[in-house]
Amino acid sequence: MFPADRGLRVRSLSQLRVLASIDWVENITVLSLAEKQVSVEQIRGLENTTPKVRAVPAVIQPVHMRRSPKHLPRLLRLRVAGVPYLIGKYDTRLMRALVEHHLTAAHYELVYVGAIGMAAYLPSVRRLAPDALVVLEEHNVEWEIFERLAPTYRFPFRVVAAQEARALRRYERRALQTVDAVIAISEADARALERLSGVAPVVVPTYVERGAPRTETIDAPALAYTGLLAWQPNAHGLDWFCTEVWPRVRERVPAATLTIAGPGLRKGPDGSLAVPPAWVAPGISTVGYVDDLEDLYRKSVAMVAPIIGGSGVRMKLLESMRSGMPTVTTADGAAGLDVEDGREMLIADRPAEFADRVARILTDRDLRGRVRAAGYAYIDSHHSMAAARARVEAAIASARVASARRGH
Repeated sequence: MFPADRGLRVRSLSQLRVLASIDWVENITVLSLAEKQVSVEQIRGLENTTPKVRAVPAVIQPVHMRRSPKHLPRLLRLRVAGVPYLIGKYDTRLMRALVEHHLTAAHYELVYVGAIGMAAYLPSVRRLAPDALVVLEEHNVEWEIFERLAPTYRFPFRVVAAQEARALRRYERRALQTVDAVIAISEADARALERLSGVAPVVVPTYVERGAPRTETIDAPALAYTGLLAWQPNAHGLDWFCTEVWPRVRERVPAATLTIAGPGLRKGPDGSLAVPPAWVAPGISTVGYVDDLEDLYRKSVAMVAPIIGGSGVRMKLLESMRSGMPTVTTADGAAGLDVEDGREMLIADRPAEFADRVARILTDRDLRGRVRAAGYAYIDSHHSMAAARARVEAAIASARVASARRGH
């Protein structure tokens, strides 16, 4: 969760800050999972930047089976029992014990489940804190992502993904109907979740602080990409961009470069990144995780976000607007944001059209300035603390009504 260097962490940190800004909230205890050890400095950084928060050291739980195949038997047992893979990989005995310890040791008025993966612990919450309001946040319509991705896989993975989509659909419906209130991060997601469960979610925008005004310091036609490189919608989008779009961009702007940054790539025996072959092309370099995105921004004049599939809101696009980085994206990337092509960002889906917009953003400084200004205005009007807090309070009010109907 801290540092907020990827989409889910950006959203989680935003929600913590919004919750902490509510007057009646006195203390927030954060329980979390992580794939690797979280340092004391990171924990203190979260607590120091977010009033009222006390962060408990994260439970270590590898969630990528390629890296931790020893967990596969446990996942298979859960899958046979009807637990979807996406839920099972977050279901761990240590986390369950931690959740139950805190629910037993103290009284909590509100339990905020920050992602569908953590719904694995809802039975413990209901059993040990029957009077607590339970709010579930959905970052995406998860089952739809699997359904969309299934046809892109080869047999037998295509069949497995389709089965996972069906199992996850059933699980998500039950989880949505179990909690007192549901939060979605876009209107489109809210409609899809309501169709699935009959529960009307409350849409809560991500709180984003506008960054310092940006002044371009380079003249080179340099692009950048950031994102979780292991996430399939990101990887598919990059494959498409590098093979279908990038050659067209280089024809128009021969000196164009692209730097791909983000966590998620495996490393080879020699410690080098295992870069997908599609991303290896003239002008493209893949650097993996970077500690400070500002270092990347200073060396670039624009961003690309060629996202295919997924749902929710792309935190990377909010981050780009916040940071004053003009961006070219797809319709899937811009989904959930009230933005227009040519205003807050450039949007296209066909390779030739996407390449045209990339070439324009690389060569037109005035266009970059207009897009940058519109992005700042969008952040100010749609993603302020006041706007986010009002919607979170509406979700909690909805939870109170639902809880009263349950008889608590």
